[in-house]
Amino acid sequence: METTIYYDTVSQTINELAKRGYTTDFKVLAEEECLYCNKSATQLSPEEFEIDEIHRFEGDSDPGDEMIVFAISSLKHDIKGIIINAYGMYSDLNTSKIIARLKRHIETTKPIKRDELLKPLSRDHHHSLLLCWKIRNGIKKGIEINRIKKYVDWFYEKYALPHFELEEKYAFPILGNENELIKKVLGEHKYLKELFTATTNIQNNLNILEKELEKHIRFEERELFNEIQKNATVEQLQRIDKNHSIIKFLDNTTDPFWE
Repeated sequence: METTIYYDTVSQTINELAKRGYTTDFKVLAEEECLYCNKSATQLSPEEFEIDEIHRFEGDSDPGDEMIVFAISSLKHDIKGIIINAYGMYSDLNTSKIIARLKRHIETTKPIKRDELLKPLSRDHHHSLLLCWKIRNGIKKGIEINRIKKYVDWFYEKYALPHFELEEKYAFPILGNENELIKKVLGEHKYLKELFTATTNIQNNLNILEKELEKHIRFEERELFNEIQKNATVEQLQRIDKNHSIIKFLDNTTDPFWE
């Protein structure tokens, strides 16, 4: 389920994850084989949580001095939170199952250095992930569905649709319409646009939208953008960056139903 969104600093990562509900500070209890929250006394065994995101930051003077932020969620305990620098702090505890799971995710998800010219387009995905969280949280709280739909409509018109159009005009042609990844992503765009603009069965469509949008973002970040970056010329990346500059995110807080 891991998603990679690119942030510049550890503090920015923590703040942005908190906006999406990752507000619990976990620590690793290696001997007890669990993650633990001091505030709620919640314990998570290795089978009771998912690693949703991994964010890595190299040290200023030594690239080996790496800081790592894990975004953790547990459906069973209905809790989301973070672990910071678990790999470095506990890397010598090779017999611990909980540490082995964290290390396995680090070692099998090789970090991709996103080109600076492509980072702004990648960072747009943060706002879409936040939208998914707002939809889930609003429905969970029993918010009147038309209030949620009104915000979703605003987000689609102001940000999601312009983002789709920018990708389709400047990023996807780098690989060409016959590329299998492009065929897949264009199909996903078509389906997401239908979900965004649906006017019947609103709650059901919003439930599907937040799941499909999050899955779509994972695909773009983990596969498509990597391939685009490998094949793009500097001029093509500059064109994406130049045209992206017209999209500035300013949230609509006239009815913050998610709070």
